[in-house]
Amino acid sequence: MLNPYDSGAWERASPFAIVYFVGKTVRTFARNFVQLAATFGALAVLTERRGFLFLAIPVGVLVILAIGVVQYWFFRFRLGEDRIHIRQGFLKKTALELPYDRIQAINVERSVIDRMLGLVTVSLDTAGSAGAEGQLPSVSLECAEWLGARVAIGRGGGLGDDGATVGEPSADPSVEQEGDGRPGLAGHPGEELLKLTSGDMVRIGLSNRNILVAAAFLGAISEALGFVEEALQPAFESAEAAFAGADGLARTIFIALLAVSALMVVSSLVVGAAFLRYHNYTVRREGTAFRSRAGLLTQKEVVVETAKIQQLTLSQNLVLRWFRRYRLRALPAALLPGQGGDTPGFNFAEVLEVPLLKSPLAEELRTRMLGREGRDLTLLPHSPAFTRVSPHYIRALTLRIGIVPGLAGTLLLLRLLGPTPSWGIATGSWWLAWMMLSGLLAWQRWRRQGYVYDDDALASRSGLVGRKVDAFLFRKAQSVTVRRSPLQRRKGLATLEVALACGAVRVPYIDHGLASRLRDYILYRAESSDRRWH
Repeated sequence: MLNPYDSGAWERASPFAIVYFVGKTVRTFARNFVQLAATFGALAVLTERRGFLFLAIPVGVLVILAIGVVQYWFFRFRLGEDRIHIRQGFLKKTALELPYDRIQAINVERSVIDRMLGLVTVSLDTAGSAGAEGQLPSVSLECAEWLGARVAIGRGGGLGDDGATVGEPSADPSVEQEGDGRPGLAGHPGEELLKLTSGDMVRIGLSNRNILVAAAFLGAISEALGFVEEALQPAFESAEAAFAGADGLARTIFIALLAVSALMVVSSLVVGAAFLRYHNYTVRREGTAFRSRAGLLTQKEVVVETAKIQQLTLSQNLVLRWFRRYRLRALPAALLPGQGGDTPGFNFAEVLEVPLLKSPLAEELRTRMLGREGRDLTLLPHSPAFTRVSPHYIRALTLRIGIVPGLAGTLLLLRLLGPTPSWGIATGSWWLAWMMLSGLLAWQRWRRQGYVYDDDALASRSGLVGRKVDAFLFRKAQSVTVRRSPLQRRKGLATLEVALACGAVRVPYIDHGLASRLRDYILYRAESSDRRWH
């Protein structure tokens, strides 16, 4: 394929890449939130006592901008005939050579400015790495399109996750080969599996747990700005005058209206955030890869090869249960703490997330992503195929949930009442009430805890308020451990824990013999499989 970008000279990204490097620097500083908060707290105290130290804030901003400019200036790349060359760094220089045939997917992110200028930020996802091994910030759209087409040719002779050659029909009718596997930038949309509507944006926003964060943030901002005392003071005075002779029902209605108004504001915030992130969300199947595209202002594409998916997670909270919807996440290999997550320039693998889908599509995606394996598996948490774990799990959870809060309440009552007879009565009542509540919570956890497996895969169900199912293929396992507590040893039970490249899946309180057999069989399948795990 003719390479119009192989001039032999090192290229520099667009000057707008400075914005990318500044954001990267800010994210690096923000990784350790505790230290960052402590720094700003100490700075606030010092600036209150010594006003001239306030200059440290603009100086810090200028330092961050300078770091971004330096990173941009020393960033170079070259698209060779068979590989990409990337050089970056000022004090610590790094050089990366990435063959095209190693690249599995190209993830693209476009901000509003990028879209206006015809620029994109490209992340290169390889077969053996845990994340994006290389990134090209603020390059031209034509360059990204050529790179996508060249990568598709480079992996055209490789084997897909189903064992078929990429670009050729699969022997498995459930593993369809749409298009030629080229990225969407190259003009091959593939098969559209899902497209979310405006109504789905509302459901996503209302089901997002960040609604509580938004409420707390709104309250903090209101308190900090004196919003309640100043802006609402006239309304309270008018209401007090209007309801001076009214009964308690009228006052209750007024308070309820205020609460509803606050709830509408918070809901508008989270729904607006859902529109910004998931506007025009689509999922497509392209050859052996799945591609998602979404975003109102910043448009982002995520591509995950089927072979790189380590685990499927289907979750459902209370709001999603009300909507009869689920959230699906396809987890690729990811770094664990202590495995290089703090390495400069390294990015975690992109997770393909489907924020809202119905149960039939969830099962269809499971079939497509797992291929011929895991035919008898299910991701639906209400399926009768799941087997519940031992009821002894309730006792263990009750003790685990109840002991620490129970002791804390005992000490608190001792401090308040002292060593008196009333303290003994209060402590006994506290322990009785708390252990009953702990037992209820443990019973709910046990009802949602279950597992199902076949010859190729296993799914574990868990949850308390919501429900979650984690599924993985046996050949993806990195290690398998059988653990036994004293209670489990007495009852002939054990906990099976399978470590994957993206985390761990646990099945607690199952028969010890079954756990041992599953451990041996999973290790056998992982060691004897001639198909790649990544």
